[in-house]
Amino acid sequence: MSKKNEIIHYAMPVRGMLYDALSYVDQVSQIKKLRRENKELEGSAEFLSGLKKTDHLYPVITIIFYYGEEKWDGKIDLHGLLGIDRKEYSLLKTYVPNYRINLIEPKRLENLKCFQTDLQIIFGMLKYRKSKTELQNYMNSNKEYFSNIDEDSYNAAKVLLGSESSLKAEKQESGGIDMCKALDDLYQDGVNEGREQGIRALMQDYLDEGYDREKILEKLQKIFSLSREKAELYYMKFHQPQE
Repeated sequence: MSKKNEIIHYAMPVRGMLYDALSYVDQVSQIKKLRRENKELEGSAEFLSGLKKTDHLYPVITIIFYYGEEKWDGKIDLHGLLGIDRKEYSLLKTYVPNYRINLIEPKRLENLKCFQTDLQIIFGMLKYRKSKTELQNYMNSNKEYFSNIDEDSYNAAKVLLGSESSLKAEKQESGGIDMCKALDDLYQDGVNEGREQGIRALMQDYLDEGYDREKILEKLQKIFSLSREKAELYYMKFHQPQE
């Protein structure tokens, strides 16, 4: 499983252990249910645990993706969180099991070539996610990849960019997704939203100053290059009659 974080979590070793433990508990519960339904348990030990001696669990690896602006300065293992390297705890170090988190800071990875192609490019993209211009330049330099990205990689990119609900997907005939277009659509949505906020604010100013409907429509057409019909629609949308 993977977890994404933009803020440093100083208890992450414990949190990671909890994720892993819950995953193993869930596996045990599923095996117990199956064994009992099929009446496969024999002897008191198997009935007590709900597992057969030959049963195995699947390994769980939790990966922590941290892409905050500040460098991670939290502990990366349980021993560090316990301060077990202190002299007075030296004896405990032998007996207290350690747990180490698998932390990835894409922004600070120097060698992305150790990852498969998809992760290389998506991690590289994180470096520029705070700047629309730089992100577009990066995507244009890798246009062959981003113009036909597979759905799993697209979903991962959405999450890492923090655009789960706003980044729009449009599948191509090849089955892939043109993320360059999706990013342009997201940007255009922001432009349109900012434009509407500007129209609303301007209208309110003119209404407060006592301008009549015709004068406001004239101003909207001139300042925002709107047609008469479009200006009227905005007027009806944003005009709040006095009660």
